[in-house]
Amino acid sequence: MRKIAWITLLVFIGFWLEFFLFNFLGPWFTPQLLILMVIFFNLTLGIRYSLYTAFGAGLLKDSFSTGFFGLNIFAYIVCAYMTTIISKYVYLSPSRSSRLLIVALVALLHVFIQACLYFMFFPVDLIQVIKSILFPEVVMTLIVSIYFFKKLKQCASRLFA
Repeated sequence: MRKIAWITLLVFIGFWLEFFLFNFLGPWFTPQLLILMVIFFNLTLGIRYSLYTAFGAGLLKDSFSTGFFGLNIFAYIVCAYMTTIISKYVYLSPSRSSRLLIVALVALLHVFIQACLYFMFFPVDLIQVIKSILFPEVVMTLIVSIYFFKKLKQCASRLFA
């Protein structure tokens, strides 16, 4: 129960950081910190805590978005499951390059799922999605992931030990 409380607090802090990074630095610096949390908890604590993290992240995103409720929850949960599947084939040795590959694949998958879900309800320009959402999010998430995983590992070793 203690782990779930700390994960909830970390998800809330990650959501808050994403919000302020987007508002202060603009849409071109939009790392997906919540996706990084889902990946981190999947790789360190397993799928159960990753699913809880995904549900909490999706719930927060859906609560503060103007879209349909449940789209973010679905996208984050699919990303949690796909992280498990991808890590079985990619994360054979815990190295920085394999973590970056997992982050890149899951971030691409997250943007793709979001675009497909929004395409069901609204017209979406695919070229604009690639140019203004996919490229900045994936690149910034990859850049931030090295430092963010290091800080999450420090927090997790102190909190969950």
